[in-house]
Amino acid sequence: MEKKQVLKRLYVGGLGHTVSEAELQERFSKFGNVTDAEIVIRKDDQGNTMKTFAYINISISEADLKRCMSILNKPLNPATGLYPWGP
Repeated sequence: MEKKQVLKRLYVGGLGHTVSEAELQERFSKFGNVTDAEIVIRKDDQGNTMKTFAYINISISEADLKRCMSILNKPLNPATGLYPWGP
């Protein structure tokens, strides 16, 4: 039976400042068809990067969305300094 997929726009925070759209597309393609990845970098008054996050547009089934969200909502691993889904 084929899973019904819907288009979702996901917010992904806490990204490393060097993350690329290609990396995000590769990581999220495990869950569905990534149509777009938009990276937003916030800088302070001196131009130093303060915060990096992204919006991912993905066609995804409800089951895969739940699986994806359960991974994304896990905290940073203090031993490795990484999120379970990557840096």
